[in-house]
Amino acid sequence: MAPTLSRRRVLALGAAAGLGPLLGACGDGGSSSSNGSTGPLKLPTYKPVTAATPDLAAEPAGVSPGYFTYPTASSAASQPVQGEAVTALTYTYDPIAPALGSNPYWQNLNDKLGTELKITYVASADYKSKVATTIAGGDLPDMVAIQGVVQQMPAMLKATFTDLTEYLSGDAVLAYPNLAGLPTDAWRGAVYDQRIWGIPVPRARIGTVLYTRADLLAKAGLSLQPTSWDEFKQMAAALTDERAGRWAFGQIPFNTILEMNGITGNWPGGAGAWQAKDGVFTHTGTTPQFTQALQDTVELVKSGVIHPDQAGAPNTKRNQWMLAGTTSFSVGLYAGWGKFYGQAKDVPGFRLTGMLSPTRDGTGTQVRTPGPTLSSFTAIAKTDDADRIKQILKVLDWLCSPFGSSEYLALRYGVEGQTFNRNGSDPTLTEGGRSQTFLPVRYLAEASPAIYEPGNRQAVQDQYDHQVAGVPLAVPDPTLGLYSETAASKAASAQQELDSVLLEIQLGNKPVSAWQPAIKQFMDRVGNKIKAEYEEQAGR
Repeated sequence: MAPTLSRRRVLALGAAAGLGPLLGACGDGGSSSSNGSTGPLKLPTYKPVTAATPDLAAEPAGVSPGYFTYPTASSAASQPVQGEAVTALTYTYDPIAPALGSNPYWQNLNDKLGTELKITYVASADYKSKVATTIAGGDLPDMVAIQGVVQQMPAMLKATFTDLTEYLSGDAVLAYPNLAGLPTDAWRGAVYDQRIWGIPVPRARIGTVLYTRADLLAKAGLSLQPTSWDEFKQMAAALTDERAGRWAFGQIPFNTILEMNGITGNWPGGAGAWQAKDGVFTHTGTTPQFTQALQDTVELVKSGVIHPDQAGAPNTKRNQWMLAGTTSFSVGLYAGWGKFYGQAKDVPGFRLTGMLSPTRDGTGTQVRTPGPTLSSFTAIAKTDDADRIKQILKVLDWLCSPFGSSEYLALRYGVEGQTFNRNGSDPTLTEGGRSQTFLPVRYLAEASPAIYEPGNRQAVQDQYDHQVAGVPLAVPDPTLGLYSETAASKAASAQQELDSVLLEIQLGNKPVSAWQPAIKQFMDRVGNKIKAEYEEQAGR
């Protein structure tokens, strides 16, 4: 039976981003998203799809399956889409791939699809501006990746893109079996005003990781998992030797300390920084536990266990410190796990694990901030042509082919003997294949994540073990499924000011007492309005 989505489940993905001036003709948007239908929306029916039995099962719920080797790929249907070319606009974090004429990987995708997939893309940092100018020009491609939240988001979607509810709601999604295999929570990220506006690009539920050089901790005789704040501090001190140029941390582990104090939500930035009970919302920054976490952070910084150059250091530099053993911990997104191993090929004994946040006093229940349900969703430009909509959905369904299928092999690796070779059963990209696969099809649509690190069984096991331990501790974000126009259009500058005060306190440049007037000012300016909008939608 399909899950349902009530009035409280109308999404807010985060902070404001640049389309506001374009939306004047889309309606006034109001203070929050209104319920535009007479009954609860049926989210797409979830029907898992697998192409190969995993070595490590996707259990408990939310954990990704693990594979030690690449399975024998199942055969693909011939040219499942066909028809006229399909155009797309998306973003990338990688260099630009070779053009279609000199890209056998791209040519192979088109051949397998049976239609030409024409992709325009820009760097992620420039993407919102690109989308704004494209919408303003009125000449949209068939598919557009929607990244983040903009002002009057529900009105913008209604004016510009196709309502896909009748094609995807409930059992209708079963016409596209790979789309039915996408997790339910990810679909919530493509719903506004109880209508489905796109295909989510799902992400692993583990979120941010306190990456740990397990080999360095083992050498120091330390446990990989402290049980309290005091043990955490002792561990950090044992891993720090300023004269030898070694420190425990490459940056301030503030979210870890928040979780020790029972608070979830990503800081700074305040994304997900809300608690809710019985429909009443509380900003975590206003709680005594947050103030305690600030005091703990100042204590940790003063103890000298954090690299002295951490302020302003880019992630690439922090990663270099980790790889060199200059630091033993680094905070990063889960998606970076495999990249560490790729860069650590020449580091003897390198082993990476993820540390969970203990409770502050060693008792009670651990908590964890969940990862985002999706990185973006892909909308279809407004059209009444049902056949065209179905063709585009077939393209997106194909792009979501599961790990282990021949389609997935083509999407990730290309053509055997040309863009990849085999090391046993594991595919390995050639130098040319590596640049060709920079084509960002995965930011249009892809299957639910699987854990796979070619030739590195230990890395697969460590990631899986971290998910098994951490996913059940995740506290759901109560704002998932809610949309606040104030958060989308008016909160950015107030949030920046709040984050600035937070950083100054963490660095010891302002006292902890500076936090209370700062959070009060934030609540007076925008926080109380956001709170009211969330509570209104939650039926308070």
